[in-house]
Amino acid sequence: MLVSILGSNGLLSNSVAKFCNNNNIDLHIYGRTEPSGVNCSNFFEINFIENEIDFSHLVKSDVIIYASGAGIQSNRNEQAEIMHFLNVDLPIVILKKLDEINYHGHFITFGSYFEIGVNETNVLFTEDMILASTNKVCNEYSVTKRLLSNFLKSFNGSFTNYHYILPTIYGENEAEHRLIPYTIKAIRNNEKLNFTSGDQIRQYIYVDDVACIIFKSVEIGLESGIFNIAGNETLSVREVVGIIIDNLGITLSDDVFGKVKRTDTNMQNLQLDGSRLNQQISLKGAVRIADVIDKYIEKTLIK
Repeated sequence: MLVSILGSNGLLSNSVAKFCNNNNIDLHIYGRTEPSGVNCSNFFEINFIENEIDFSHLVKSDVIIYASGAGIQSNRNEQAEIMHFLNVDLPIVILKKLDEINYHGHFITFGSYFEIGVNETNVLFTEDMILASTNKVCNEYSVTKRLLSNFLKSFNGSFTNYHYILPTIYGENEAEHRLIPYTIKAIRNNEKLNFTSGDQIRQYIYVDDVACIIFKSVEIGLESGIFNIAGNETLSVREVVGIIIDNLGITLSDDVFGKVKRTDTNMQNLQLDGSRLNQQISLKGAVRIADVIDKYIEKTLIK
């Protein structure tokens, strides 16, 4: 099997690459910089905004994973035009080109449960509910994800396409500003902590579990479609912080909450119904946040 990853240094792309390395899967990677810590038989240096993709190489892949994008990291003020190009226009161009050249492998893309939009109800959203949602969204990133998901709802190509709508993915290699590494690093450095109210409800899944689900889908020959990958933990921000401080053996005052405002704060409750995918593959996320706190701590100590 030959797997090509478009996007070279994201949390998910690195996890998929390591899965390939661990399972002796031939790997090609396309991106601006060659990733560290993974091996690939070919690295194609490319800036997706400025350069065209060489489909003569890409079409040889059994599985193509589109892991590029913009706006994923909330601390980056990326232009709306760039977000729309990388999150919507480019994957659609690739989809249409692959269909045009009669590709017969697998093309994999990703959505986000931010597509649900502003929601306060304790409801598990199915794929159809997300695609039909008219709830207000709070940032351009969510808009672009909605656009791609709704395009794929009607796309029928010569190849298999899985579009996975993801909850919050986490892992010890994620960006330092995100909740878990930020909290651990601040505590270890005796820095002042500042959080939102902490009441937002989110689902969480370990990034390596997502990689396993992707390849299990390919292995069983899952038919094309849009699938929720539901998190195996549903927690408030306060509860996540509680797991961290319990592991570190400390206590925190409640006054650390309510200090920060984020654009996604009024997306109060985001939960995915993963039953459609779970009925077809006997594999769910198994890792819990508490299981990997030590990996985060080790990563912090190395830095």
